[in-house]
Amino acid sequence: MKYMTAWINGQFLPFESAKLSIADSGLVHGDAVTEMLRTFGHRPFRVSEHLSRFRHSLTESLLECHYSDEELASIIQEVVSRSAKHLEADRDLGVILFTSSGPNVTYLGSSDEYKPTLCVHTFPLQSSLWQGSLQQGQRLVVSPHVAIPPESLDPTIKSRSRIHWRIADRRVKQTAPGASAVFADSNGHLTETSSGNLFAVVDDKIITPPDSVVLNGISRQVVIELATQLGYSVRKESLSIEWASQATEMWTSSTPYCLLPVTSLNQQPVGDGKPGVIFHRILDKWSEMVGVDIQTQIMQDC
Repeated sequence: MKYMTAWINGQFLPFESAKLSIADSGLVHGDAVTEMLRTFGHRPFRVSEHLSRFRHSLTESLLECHYSDEELASIIQEVVSRSAKHLEADRDLGVILFTSSGPNVTYLGSSDEYKPTLCVHTFPLQSSLWQGSLQQGQRLVVSPHVAIPPESLDPTIKSRSRIHWRIADRRVKQTAPGASAVFADSNGHLTETSSGNLFAVVDDKIITPPDSVVLNGISRQVVIELATQLGYSVRKESLSIEWASQATEMWTSSTPYCLLPVTSLNQQPVGDGKPGVIFHRILDKWSEMVGVDIQTQIMQDC
């Protein structure tokens, strides 16, 4: 992180010098929305789609950002450029964009001068985090807690309020070490994990939960595009736990790792318990699209 760059409230800084007040509402209340994007070959990926979702999160959260998409895209590119020159050619960056409502007035008193906090920063993607899951697959267990109902919190908002996910993962790990939580709603339909969107291959169709109950991940959109190009049928449908247990393949998609297989659900194997053919075809297609061998990049330090 020594050579990574951050931009906060109009100023470029070394990552270690970028500071956030302990009175910031993003820390005090989790009152912040965020985006994470990544680079391929040091080039930011799907910036416009990420910024579009960021605007949606801002609007639905009643938060403000006084920068245009063009200005934000320029800031992202500059932060990436400054950081990437210190990075090996075969490694890539994660890029975080977030905004909060600014200082908490209860702590600091009311002032018309208080403005939202806006930050963009980078970090090297740590491939070692996903090597095991790429080779052996993820183990998912349905959380004992149900997903937050859309009527209470719009799941299409990408926010910093994540404690319900952390609790779910910790609860699952207490009974199934090494596993991660996947949420179901009150009707027993699977939604998503703490790190990504869910896909299951059932009856020769690729199923992913409806847009209304999950964050519409940018990586999710990419998977749907690539799967369609490969000739697979992709449907956004409610996926019951019972139906998902019949899946021949399963995976999750997320910005930092792109695509990871799921080989166990509720401690029962998915398909033959190994990463499947469709998973590998989509990941290969993704690598071809971005000009980076994603699997090799993840496994390079193994």
